[in-house]
Amino acid sequence: MGLVRMLLPVPRAAARLAPGVGRPLLGAALSWCVMPRWVLLRPPPAAYRLARAQELVTLYQEGTDPDRLASALALQAYGLLLSMRHEEACAAADASQAVPGARLSVMQSGHAVHLRAQALMGLGRYEEALESAREAVESYRRVPAPGRRDRVLGNLPGALRTHAFVLGRLHRTRESVAVYEECATLLRAMPVRESAHVQLVRPRVLVELVGGLRALGRYEQALAVGPEAREAVHGPLLWSAPEIVLALRAQLLGDLAGCESAVGRPKDARATAEEAVGQARRLVARHPESGEPHLAAVLDVLAAVLDELNAYEDELTALRELAVLYTRLDADPLLADTLDGIARCLGRSGDHRAARAEGERAVTVARRAAQRDPERNEPRLARLLADLSIRQQESDETESAVRTGREAVALTRRLAEADREAYQTLTARRLRVLAQALRRAGDHDLAVPCYEEAEALLEGLTDTAAELASTRSLSATTLSTAARAHLEAGRTAEAVAVLRSLLALTRRTDGTEVHALCVTTFAESRAESGSIVQAWERATGQPYPTFVYTRVRGRGSNPAAR
Repeated sequence: MGLVRMLLPVPRAAARLAPGVGRPLLGAALSWCVMPRWVLLRPPPAAYRLARAQELVTLYQEGTDPDRLASALALQAYGLLLSMRHEEACAAADASQAVPGARLSVMQSGHAVHLRAQALMGLGRYEEALESAREAVESYRRVPAPGRRDRVLGNLPGALRTHAFVLGRLHRTRESVAVYEECATLLRAMPVRESAHVQLVRPRVLVELVGGLRALGRYEQALAVGPEAREAVHGPLLWSAPEIVLALRAQLLGDLAGCESAVGRPKDARATAEEAVGQARRLVARHPESGEPHLAAVLDVLAAVLDELNAYEDELTALRELAVLYTRLDADPLLADTLDGIARCLGRSGDHRAARAEGERAVTVARRAAQRDPERNEPRLARLLADLSIRQQESDETESAVRTGREAVALTRRLAEADREAYQTLTARRLRVLAQALRRAGDHDLAVPCYEEAEALLEGLTDTAAELASTRSLSATTLSTAARAHLEAGRTAEAVAVLRSLLALTRRTDGTEVHALCVTTFAESRAESGSIVQAWERATGQPYPTFVYTRVRGRGSNPAAR
């Protein structure tokens, strides 16, 4: 490659002096500079390759060979892709197929369409990219055994990998994994001589396959692919493409750590996650700009594993580094979640005031993110407000906890207006947080409606039986406390109203602790205040309750008021 670059002035001079011989010679040399055919050869910088591709286009625009001009435009699209100029790359790929009089081979057409798909991916136009990727796959399928000179124009495994990648971006993970598996099978069957031309495709496919299997919850299968993927990202490729290979290593190890954690191997997961962080640090040392997002991703995995192991000090260290990275990357949504994680760790270690401070920082960052993109970030803000209310309660800032809890409930209710099913359970949970804050502030009468509304939201939903029982139990405790407070203050009428609510709750639940608390509260109220019986009878027109437990078939014990 270096020799061709050094000798480039020779064919340039020949093209000027003897165009008939020199122009084809210069075209071949420039093509080699853009897409060298020697494997394991460290490629020249993207800017150099783009410059040679543009020189090649200029060379053939001055001639009368439309076929070579079309090929040159495709190489220009490739150079623009390497330079991250995706809009121009898409235009060049389209121009390659629109040259008047050009007769593109199936391989050349497939190459141009494949480049267009990759450019559209870079622009985030995934639906269009999917269509082009499918077209590229079909073109390459029609040439099962490309000739030696055509191998530089791409291959079926590369097109399949692009197809699978786009499907993943469109959240069609199951289809994406199926294509990755087809591609991996094809790569395993390739002869060594042919596989030399797909050396970067193979590690990408295997690493992304592991990630897809993890996303589908197929953890054991992902771990089974792990050894092959590990082998693919090691070896001489690190010398020729260190930025790509180190990123793939970090991504693979992070996914494997997540899978090990999911199958109940947290110690193995920690070792793998720490290895992933080490690879990401190597990448950052060489390429800080592209490496920092990878380091952030694997630090997030490590923090999750450390949390599972209850290694809160180590988790806190990882989260603090992660917060610095997200600040530098201007990733407010992820920064807000990380600050909330720091607050959680501090709370578990007993430092509630520091936890509250970090929670406030998390909410501040989440507000900023919600202002930029409300649709994506308001749900996060509602969640972090609820978390902050809990932390304010733990640090005895009850008034602030009530205000924050009310804001969390109000925002969640507004989100539920657009998607009641998604937010029904969340609304109930945040009502419970607000109710707890109100109880801590001594506002038991205001806490009761929150519990009752949460109960109504949870009733009838699947997988919420435990939450419903807990809500009813907390509601009963709050009602009991409120009744005693009213009686102590001489507010008999208010005490009767609370007792009626407690009795109604008891009649609609099977919770033994609720029944016992109801019986105890009625008995203690009667003992503490002789006027409660008369007040009850005046308000209800019925005798003050005595309780007899009866068996309700299929539901357990339930007290009946007589």
